[in-house]
Amino acid sequence: DYEKDVVYLYQFPRTPLLPSLSPYGLKVETWLRLNGIKYENVDHKMKFRSKKGQLPFVELNGEEIADSTIILRELSQKFGKDLDAGLTSEQRSVSHAMISMIENHLVWVVACWRTKNLDQVLKGYKVNLQLALGSRIPNAILNFFFKLTFGRKGARKVKAQGMGVHSPEEVSQFGCTDLKVLSDTLADKPFFFGDEPTTMDVVAFAHLAQILYIDKDTPYSLRDYMVENCPNLVGHCSRVKERCFPDWDEICSSLDMNT
Repeated sequence: DYEKDVVYLYQFPRTPLLPSLSPYGLKVETWLRLNGIKYENVDHKMKFRSKKGQLPFVELNGEEIADSTIILRELSQKFGKDLDAGLTSEQRSVSHAMISMIENHLVWVVACWRTKNLDQVLKGYKVNLQLALGSRIPNAILNFFFKLTFGRKGARKVKAQGMGVHSPEEVSQFGCTDLKVLSDTLADKPFFFGDEPTTMDVVAFAHLAQILYIDKDTPYSLRDYMVENCPNLVGHCSRVKERCFPDWDEICSSLDMNT
């Protein structure tokens, strides 16, 4: 059963620090909120994947749409929403290049750190696997199997992609360079292309939030670099967060998928 024109979003569970540990899940939810589109999170306890094997995915009027980029494109057409309508062709090209850098390079820097620091991930985002999975198995056992399976699978992925063959210092340097490029592009503007957010702001926020909103006691060189050297990116995250997630604290404290 579904309600007509309501977007049903399947993604990862909430954490006390972030609404979603997946930048792609946060990207879709941020876009939906920014555009005022009616949606509902499906609290599926990590049981479902799209036909492509992906999370997030959405269902709209009984049809499944997978992959965050395709989701945004198809929903834009369906609901007549184009965050980039006011951009010039040159700005659209810059946006495309920057989004490609974020989603095909920076994301792997973060994935590499997470794969090699699974204890820090669980502690830094205060992940409660028992709650997230709706399981009765004790967290200690769930954490062990998470590190075993996610660690191995993640290590294979980042190595196959290429990022995983580098030292932690080299990987961090790659990430710092990406952050500097984003910071220079944003400069002193509220959003990347002026006074109003575009798709690039949504994508940048979804990925930068993964770096910024981690427990301050968790050692993380990329977050430290961002805070110390890219304060405008920190400000950008705050602006998008305030605009799209006025209920952020409520979401993260209650872990409710639908506040």
